[in-house]
Order: sequence, then structure tokens, then C-alpha cells
Amino acid sequence: VLLTDVGGRSRGIVSILAVPALILFVPIFDTTFVTVLRKIWGRKASQGGRDHTSHRLVALGLSERNAVLLLYGLALLAGLFSVLVRELQPVQSIAIITLFTVVLTLVGVYLSKVKVYEEQQEELALQNQAAFGFLLNLSHKRRIFEVVLDAALIALAYYGSYVLIFGNFEASENWTLFVKSLPILIVLKLSAFLVVGVYRGIWRYTSIRDLVTFFKGVSLGSVLSILAILLLYRFEFFSRSIFIVDGLLLLFALAGSRMAFRVFRQLLPAANVGDGCKVLIYGAGDGGELVLRELKNNPDWNYAPVGFVDDDPLKTGKVIHGLKVYGGNGSLKTICRDNKVEEILLSVRNVPPARLKEVKEICKELDVSLKRAFLKIETVDFE
Repeated sequence: VLLTDVGGRSRGIVSILAVPALILFVPIFDTTFVTVLRKIWGRKASQGGRDHTSHRLVALGLSERNAVLLLYGLALLAGLFSVLVRELQPVQSIAIITLFTVVLTLVGVYLSKVKVYEEQQEELALQNQAAFGFLLNLSHKRRIFEVVLDAALIALAYYGSYVLIFGNFEASENWTLFVKSLPILIVLKLSAFLVVGVYRGIWRYTSIRDLVTFFKGVSLGSVLSILAILLLYRFEFFSRSIFIVDGLLLLFALAGSRMAFRVFRQLLPAANVGDGCKVLIYGAGDGGELVLRELKNNPDWNYAPVGFVDDDPLKTGKVIHGLKVYGGNGSLKTICRDNKVEEILLSVRNVPPARLKEVKEICKELDVSLKRAFLKIETVDFE
């Protein structure tokens, strides 16, 4: 079939390049991921090992079957995108591919933190590979990656706002407005992010305070962009609604990218959760929640929390981080038996003596360990 128009040629070229790339996207991603990390570690790319994406997913706690099914799901999603690309405009296809690449890049960054090599190999790589030492130090800051990621998110959000407002706008005057204003928006919004402190946070600890910072950064960036376009182009032919939609999309994308690691940690089971000691946390207050986060964040403890128990009837039946709160009055023995509890962690500092005695007797009867777990601050002796 001869394509006589430019749009047809462009669509044909994009389809020819994108469709096979999307169909093979997951294998390409896995090969690239492993090759880059092996080069960083000073290993041969052809050298075998258990450092592929599937192995890292298993190390995070997924079963081998679920890890393979997850990769199959990503491959199926990429295949659906390949079908969609054939029906879309070239720029729309590129936007979808970019978005999918961003998502897989976030997954890759998260998986790259999984330890699959021995500590001796890391020390040897640090000694023999100057590039590894540089990249390892750079990985703690990740600022270059964040800036590149945010530039892509800014472009995607701005493009998405045009699509939502105007639909297929590539053949209209709005495309010219988009192309000439996009570089300005990227520079100004990245500068705004830098000014308000978007790049000071650590992703895994993203909180409500950080979301407020993101809102400030997006708002300042939008205001600066509007002022710049007003000064340069007098806002002629630009739609004001574009910047409202763009701001909302960018805020969602910015928050979503920073929350991605926390989402991954919630979706993926903790490593060794099935083999860990089944523990019941006594106390469903702030102390108990702190203990649970500590156990989840540090799988080396080898604990598998099964729930909370609390004497406050108002907390019975509630859920904290996915774990049920059981009522402790008169039912502790049944709870331990039903959940096959091996250990109880007391997160409450001041347990009434009578209640503590009762808990001790139950633990002794059921052969359940009893320990205290709480934050302790002590003075360090200088001598």
C-alpha cells in the first residue's frame, strides 16, 4: 500500500517501529536492565546469574509463579498498546510509549535496589570499577534521574491537556502553539520545582507534607509559565483552560511518581513473610503502628505480623496497614490459636499489672514468646 500523504507516512513509520518494539518491550526491558546493572557491577553481560527482573521479584517476596504472571501481564499490556498505536496519530503513539517507558523505568529503579549480589562482590566492584563507585554514590541522590523524569512528566501532562481540550490537534494551529511553548514550560517548571524543594525529599518517605510541596511547585510553575507566555506571545490563541488541566495532570503525575515506591512496597509481599515468625502486636496505637512499619521495612527481623490486639473495644475490627485489630478482652487465647501466633510483641509501655500477668499466663500455656518492642532513647557514655 502506498502512503501518499505525510500523515500516512508518519503513521506508517511509527507503526513499523513501535509495534514490534512494544511486543518485545518486556524482554527488551529485562535485557537492558540486566546488562546495565552487570556493567555497573563489573560483571560480563553474557555471564549468567539470578539477577533478572523475575529473580528480583521473587527476592521481594513474590512466588515464582506470580512473578512470571506479573511479567506476562506487562507483556500483554505492551501488546495491547501495540494494537492501539496502529490506530493513533504518531505523536499520540509516542506519548503512550513514553508513559509506558516511564512506568517501567520506575519499576526498574525499584528492582535495582534489591540485593542479588554478595557483599564481597560489591566491595570488589568498588575497588576495580571507578564507574561503579561513581554511580553508586550518584544513586543516593538520583537528582539527575528525577530531573529527566520530571521533564518527561511535564511534557506528557502538557500534551495530555491539549488532547483533553482539543482532541486530535496535531494538524491544527494548536500544535504550533504546543511545540513553541513546551520548552519554556519545561525550563520554568523544573526551576519552580527546584525553588520550592521538590528535589529535597526521599521517595520512600513521601508524606502529606511532600504533597503540599508538590502543589506549591506545580502552582508556581504554572504561574511562571502563564506570565512567560503572556510576555512572549501576549497569550494570543492560547487557551486558559489548558493550563488548569495541565496543572492538575502534572500534580497527579508528580505525586504518583514519588508515591510509586510506596505503592510497590504495599503491592509486593514482604520477603520471607510466609517463613517468618508469626507475631501478634499488642497495642493498636501509635506505638503498635510504629512497630509494624519497622517490621515491614526491615525483613531481616524475619517477622510475619498477623494482626493487632487491643483492649479498647472501639478499635476492635478496625484495620491498620491491612492488618485486623482484634479485641483482647477474654479472647487472646483464641486469637493466638486461630492465627498460629508464635510471638507477641508488646508495643504498649505501661500495661496494667493484672493484664500483663494474664498475658504472661496465656503465652506460657500456649508456648508463645512474649517480648517488648518500643522506641528507646538513651544517653551514650563517652568513656
